Amino acid sequence: MRTLVKIAGFALLVTAVAPAARAADVENPPTFKASALLGAQVQGPGYTVAQKVPSDGYVRIYTLQTPWGPVLVHGDHRLQTRFKELAAVNAMEQTSQSKQFGDAVVKAGLQPVQFAGKLVTDPIDTVKNTVSGVGNLFNSIGAGIHNMGKTPENAIQGITGAAKQRREIAYNYGVDPYSTFPPLKQKLDQMSDAAAAGGLAVTAAFIAVPGAAGTIVSNVSTAGNVNQMVRDYSAAQLMDMNRAALKKMGVSSAITEALLDNTNYTPTDMTAMTAALGTMGRLQNLDALLGLASQAANRDDAEFMRWRIELMASYQQRMKTMTGFVAIAGVPMPMATTRNNGLLGVFPLDALSWTKDTSRAITAITQAARAQGITGPLNLIITGTATPLAQKQLAKLGWSVQQQAFD
Repeated sequence: MRTLVKIAGFALLVTAVAPAARAADVENPPTFKASALLGAQVQGPGYTVAQKVPSDGYVRIYTLQTPWGPVLVHGDHRLQTRFKELAAVNAMEQTSQSKQFGDAVVKAGLQPVQFAGKLVTDPIDTVKNTVSGVGNLFNSIGAGIHNMGKTPENAIQGITGAAKQRREIAYNYGVDPYSTFPPLKQKLDQMSDAAAAGGLAVTAAFIAVPGAAGTIVSNVSTAGNVNQMVRDYSAAQLMDMNRAALKKMGVSSAITEALLDNTNYTPTDMTAMTAALGTMGRLQNLDALLGLASQAANRDDAEFMRWRIELMASYQQRMKTMTGFVAIAGVPMPMATTRNNGLLGVFPLDALSWTKDTSRAITAITQAARAQGITGPLNLIITGTATPLAQKQLAKLGWSVQQQAFD
C-alpha cells in the first residue's frame, strides 16, 4: 500500500509496509489560538490573524485578514516572513504618500496608484492551496545573456534602471526583491520605476522598518554575505555564481540545471541555499537532496526546502555529525547520514502530532532505512514541538526527538 503524506505542503509518497495504526495509537492534529501563540503579533500593519489556527499534523496553518483578501500561511517561519513583508508594504505606502515620491512618479510618467487595499483585486493565497563597478557591469551582461529567460530580470534590466533600484530598495526594507507576494511585488515595481525613471533618491525616501535592512536571509552564518550579493548582483549573475558553487560541491550538471531552472525558487532562495550548503563541509550525495529540491512544484514547497536546507546547515555547523545524504527506498525525502551509520532528519515542523498518516510515514521510513543497512541511531530534529503521543510512538520505533532545536 502507498500513501500520500504532506509535510509543510511538500508531498511524500511512502510505502506503508506496516499494518494500519489502531485508532488508540493515533490522534487528530491539535488546533491552537492565535493570541496565545503570537501575543501582540496577532495584529499588525496590514493584517489581523484569525484566532483559530488548525494544524495538519506537521505545521500550523494561519489565516491573515488583509486589505487584499485572506492570506493563508503554512508554518510559523513563513508567518514571520509574511509579517515582515506586510510591514515593508506599510512603510512603502507611507513613502509613496510623500512629495518626493509624487514628484518622481510625475517625472517618470507613471500613473499615481492608490495602493492601500486597491492595488490587488483578487484574494491572495486563499484556502486553495526572497568586483569592481566596471567588471561587475560586463560580467552582468554576459550572465544575463547566458541565463536569458531563466531569471526574473532580463539582460538589460539586470544591470541598469529599475532592476538595480529594486534590489537596493528591497535591501533597505529587508525583503526579497524577487518576492512573489502580490502587494509587495507591485509596490516594489512602482517604487523601482519611480527611482529609475523619476530620480527618486533611494536613501532619502525611506521610512525605515526597524531592524529590517539586510535581514532577508534567515541563516545567521551566511546572512550578511548573501544579502549583499542579492543587492549588488543581478539575478543572472547570481545564477552563474550558484552554478559554479554547486559544481564545486560535486553536484551533477543535470541536478544543478534542474534546480536553477525551477522558477518556484527566487534568486534569493537559490543563493541562500547554495551559501548554506557551502558551510556544511564536503558531504556525499548532494544530488539526492537537491534532486528532491529541484522538484518543488510550487512556492510553498520551495520555501519549505530552502528553510530545511538552512536549518541543516545551522545544525551541521554546531554538531558536525552529517556525512552526506541517502535516498530511502519509497521515500522521496532524503535524510542525512551520520558518522555512526545513523540517520538524521532535520525538519521545520511546528507541531508534530501522531496522525494515521504520520504513523504510516515514519514507520515506512524506519523499516526501509533498516532494510538498507542503516544500523545507527535515528534522530529527528524539529523547530517546534511534538505531542506526547508522537514522542512515545517515535521512541517505540527507535527515534530520538530533539524539539525546539533552533530557539
